Amino acid sequence: MKIITGFVLFFAIGCGGGRQAGAKQILDFGAFTIEAPNSWKKIKEQGTDSYVGRIAIDSADTLHFDLGWYSNSLAEPDYTIIDQSIFGKKQKPDTSSTVIIQSNYLSVVDKKNDCFWDTIDGRKAKVVVPKQQGIGTTGVYFDSLWKAGADIDKFNLFGEDLKPENQEQLLEALKTLRFYKSGK
Repeated sequence: MKIITGFVLFFAIGCGGGRQAGAKQILDFGAFTIEAPNSWKKIKEQGTDSYVGRIAIDSADTLHFDLGWYSNSLAEPDYTIIDQSIFGKKQKPDTSSTVIIQSNYLSVVDKKNDCFWDTIDGRKAKVVVPKQQGIGTTGVYFDSLWKAGADIDKFNLFGEDLKPENQEQLLEALKTLRFYKSGK
């Protein structure tokens, strides 16, 4: 009887009745594929001058991709540092690419991300990771996939401020990217 009970228990655990933790799927976007956890879902988007889309990792984190001539290189902006005193008290400057400091005080603007170069699908890839997990960009950028018309197609796939477990999953998935020119 113990042998039969053990066999039934082993069979029930082994078959699990559904998706297993850590199970993978191939997400096919036509122009590229990526091997990802089963929980990731494709989200269609409409681009103006490129092929764009998103991937929902979970209810909080989403990835974005752009394949085309003008894909963002995932470089952080260079900031201009300006002393507040030149604006006066009422005027508020645009701070999207400007750091405002108080008189006689200087602060160093530090980049959020680090990057390194790797080879993915036989192509040179710029991989971007936050210096501090959860604060910054995690992703990849290819500056040259193939000639498309008068220019070269570029590609990025990235997420912002990802939870640590999602960041790790993305970094693993990036290694599985495969590109197909005819799919675009």
